[in-house]
Amino acid sequence: MKRFLCCLLALLPLATLAGELRGVRYAPIAGGTRVTLELSAPTAGKVFSLPAPDRLVIDLPTTTARGALAAPAGGVLRGVRSGPQAGGALRVVFDLAGPAKWRQTRLPAGGGQGPRLQIDVLGAAPAVASKAARPAPAPAARQPATVAKAAPISRPQAADNAPAPVLRTQSARAVTVVIDAGHGGHDVGAVGPGRLYEKTVTLALARELAAQINAQRGMRAVLTRADDRFLELRDRTAVAHRHKADLFVSIHADAVAGGGARGSSVYALSEHGASSEAARLLAARENAAGMPAGLAAAGQDRMLRSVLLDLSQNATIEGSLRLGERLLDRIADVNKLHRSDVQQAGFMVLKSPQVPSVLVETAFISDPAEARKLADAGFRRRFAAALVAGIRDYLQTEPRLRQALAEAQTGRTPALRAADDGG
Repeated sequence: MKRFLCCLLALLPLATLAGELRGVRYAPIAGGTRVTLELSAPTAGKVFSLPAPDRLVIDLPTTTARGALAAPAGGVLRGVRSGPQAGGALRVVFDLAGPAKWRQTRLPAGGGQGPRLQIDVLGAAPAVASKAARPAPAPAARQPATVAKAAPISRPQAADNAPAPVLRTQSARAVTVVIDAGHGGHDVGAVGPGRLYEKTVTLALARELAAQINAQRGMRAVLTRADDRFLELRDRTAVAHRHKADLFVSIHADAVAGGGARGSSVYALSEHGASSEAARLLAARENAAGMPAGLAAAGQDRMLRSVLLDLSQNATIEGSLRLGERLLDRIADVNKLHRSDVQQAGFMVLKSPQVPSVLVETAFISDPAEARKLADAGFRRRFAAALVAGIRDYLQTEPRLRQALAEAQTGRTPALRAADDGG
């Protein structure tokens, strides 16, 4: 019998024995960052780098991703994305601040942890173009940020007679959407039937939304939290500022006492909320995080700073309202709307003077029928797809963001196109 079972296991397709990338952790070390990939099964990861732009690539054989990976906090690493490869492999790509060295270590399971692949990424000083530089492969177009079930990330091919590398300080940046999963940690949020916690469903939906955004060429998602942890409200908006977000979407699930209410809603910041935040920022003696660019140049002229801040916040609120309208148009295809127009309130997480921000009440967790929807992965997938469609609709109506998306999709800014064309 044992011999029969061994033979049977040997005949199973390799995909059925695939491992899973459960998450990624980051820790600062001298001269760089330690990256730890948490796996469900041992695997021999292949690590290599790619230039222009600088990336560190890890190929994991017979591995799938559990969901969107936590974004790095900065420093050596600028971003992360993943996608399936032919043959069942998973490719994980880290965007780097510049050329870097690395060393890898495979750690066996133990101490309550599964097997891990540990990579120390060192250096990443900005590259300097040199006339004596040897010819290198031509810069590849920016690869699409992908996740499991999305189009595979292909390995860039070297071009014949490739030119010498050029210092490209203006390379196109992906349109960045920061996704905030409401509540977390000891703050469970609203509680639905069967003790379904708001913090749980918001995190599940945020991960799904991040995965779908990362599957869009020219876009990337950053999660304010990728696990069950508590974050102060201002820490959530700080993530948007740190990653230079183009949009901020906070995910929640509504509740009312006694039930009966159903449907989805979208909120933008109210004028009162904006004015209270303006007062807080202007009261600060220093240009704190979150102060729009340009206010520092206003120096100590309080009146000028106040006018600039008002203009910035008014433009941001208008953008938030337009984003909310696009989202509602798409959400209506997958769920009943509780309010058909964008609501406004003084939510703290919407108080960024620079970033169009909305808060999405996905459904009423207090209603048994809607709680079942929130607990259903299929509904969350459809809801996330509606949000992605609404975001894309919005980007196409905003000239600056439409251009940024187009440049990120090609990996070339107008200045770079002119340089490449000899202009």
